[in-house]
Amino acid sequence: MDERHYLVGTAGHVDHGKTELIRALSGIETDRLKEEKQRGISIELGFAHMRLPSGRQVGIVDVPGHERFVRQMLAGASGMDVVMLVIAADEGIKPQTQEHLDILTLLGIPRGIIVINKVDLVDEEWLEFMEEEVREGLKETVFHEAPLCRVSALTGEGIPFLHQTIDELLSDVESKKTSGPVRMPLDRVFSIQGFGTVVTGTLNSGVIKLGQELVIEPAHILTKVRSLQVYKNKVNLAEAGLRVAVNLAGVDVTEVEQGSVLVMPNNFKVGKILDLKVSNLSSAEKSLIQRQRVRFHLGTTEILGRIHLLDHEELEPGQEGFAQILLEQPVVAAPGDRFVLRFYSPTHTIAGGKVLSVAEFKQKRFRESVLSQLRIKDQGDPLDLLEREMAEPQSGPDLAARLHIDLAELEGGLRSLENSQRLEILKEDDNALYWGKEMAETWRLKLISIVETYEGLNPLRGGISREELKTRLGITWTHRRWQTVLESGSVRGFYRISGSKVETIEGAVIPSEIQKRLNALRSLWQNVGLTPPELGTVSETCGIQKVDIPEYAGYLCEQGEWVAVSGFYYNKSDIQKAKDGLVEVLKLHGEVGVAEVRELWGTSRKYAVPLLEFFDQQRVTRRQGDKRTLF
Repeated sequence: MDERHYLVGTAGHVDHGKTELIRALSGIETDRLKEEKQRGISIELGFAHMRLPSGRQVGIVDVPGHERFVRQMLAGASGMDVVMLVIAADEGIKPQTQEHLDILTLLGIPRGIIVINKVDLVDEEWLEFMEEEVREGLKETVFHEAPLCRVSALTGEGIPFLHQTIDELLSDVESKKTSGPVRMPLDRVFSIQGFGTVVTGTLNSGVIKLGQELVIEPAHILTKVRSLQVYKNKVNLAEAGLRVAVNLAGVDVTEVEQGSVLVMPNNFKVGKILDLKVSNLSSAEKSLIQRQRVRFHLGTTEILGRIHLLDHEELEPGQEGFAQILLEQPVVAAPGDRFVLRFYSPTHTIAGGKVLSVAEFKQKRFRESVLSQLRIKDQGDPLDLLEREMAEPQSGPDLAARLHIDLAELEGGLRSLENSQRLEILKEDDNALYWGKEMAETWRLKLISIVETYEGLNPLRGGISREELKTRLGITWTHRRWQTVLESGSVRGFYRISGSKVETIEGAVIPSEIQKRLNALRSLWQNVGLTPPELGTVSETCGIQKVDIPEYAGYLCEQGEWVAVSGFYYNKSDIQKAKDGLVEVLKLHGEVGVAEVRELWGTSRKYAVPLLEFFDQQRVTRRQGDKRTLF
């Protein structure tokens, strides 16, 4: 079963059947306020959950469709994996549908489904006309290639197919970051008698655990997790992507303001000035002008502020640029967060984009030094950007030079990556090397795959040589760095290094046919003593091709069964006997010549001379003219 966590939401005009659709999908009623039930529209966010055919457990957010409740819609849309754009078959695209589309575009919601609801109210001819009209109306939006489902939330028609379509779209969704620090924008705060304050939200990143110490920002209220619920079930921990209810200790419900965020202490910046990349909607009727007062929406937060344009006199419809937002109240923000801007009055959506950073001060306009730094930040989350720079092991000075930052600033980013387990640190002599953990793991998998393939094709070679492996990996590092990285992987147990060879931990598996030939060689050598045959003369007897037999002999040497001496191969036990006999004679007589040795070993000069030279190299004997003495 898929253990990842997903969030699906709705968007669309008021009274197009979003709440009824969720009830049909999940069997859960999301309208929870008396006023909602009386008026037949959603005012606050509603939540449900369902189990898809694949077994995926999916959270569902029901957002209000009425124009007066777009703030709630913005709060719900943040963090959605898939959005269902609900359009009534008897009405088509309406004004609020368009504003929801604009918001989804600005928030960068990646996947969507067009759901034509209330098909029970129209005939087939009208339905086909409406489908064409909807496709035409959405061709310039993020839904231009989205799948389309015809349903009736009232009768249940098309609901199974919609379940299946949601399931298929979620197959491509990446897991949210459970390895990062806890961050949960709060969309509801209430009190339960006997338990105290409860907050709910969608956990954007990290894992919340019972007893964990967290902080509510921007008020900076320290608290502890008393209990947790996910989909109304008590749990010990909750992972990113889930809808979570958290019972907090030591916090009064009146202390938690709307739009607050529950976070891990000391991990997120809070500020009133944000660096932004802003996109003005092409459908906007007016330009975004310097110091314009706007409503700034981020997650569940809505704060008033003024736009401070940094590279434009004004931002015309369809244009994008760098800016700062000067907020009237502090907000929790992180690089990459998506935001939406709405006019102060009348309130309608005009622009949006992404947060680049929390700034310490207001910047001067049209400064190239400021804009160049914003361009760097625009490429991604600074930690993501730093991590991408470490696709290969890098020293601190090299990294700082590549990123145009000083070492002190770099060290802060490296510490953050290390604390979030996204960094590996190696030692090259006395210097640290930094390597993005994900890239390092991918690189090692590639290395192991190459070694495994090589062992499969060459099971007798005892692994691949370091230099051949370096070539196959396409490594251009210095020799020292290559050896440092390679040996660190061996020390950590990812693979083995034996001399100049790299092997998998398990080693090569010798196929039975090759094992049979090896045994034939072993048997043939059992009684050859110190007069072994030349390899080429026995290849046919053992069923081995002449060109391959040196590899078989090399394998037996590496296994410690044979010893190679000047092109001849001996059983290790026979070499040991020869050595023991030679040492015993030398102890008795002090010196020996080739003739005596030949007689001692029962072999010919052809073998005796190379063997004596071998023992000279082994420092068993020393040559004195034509005699040998003990070393």
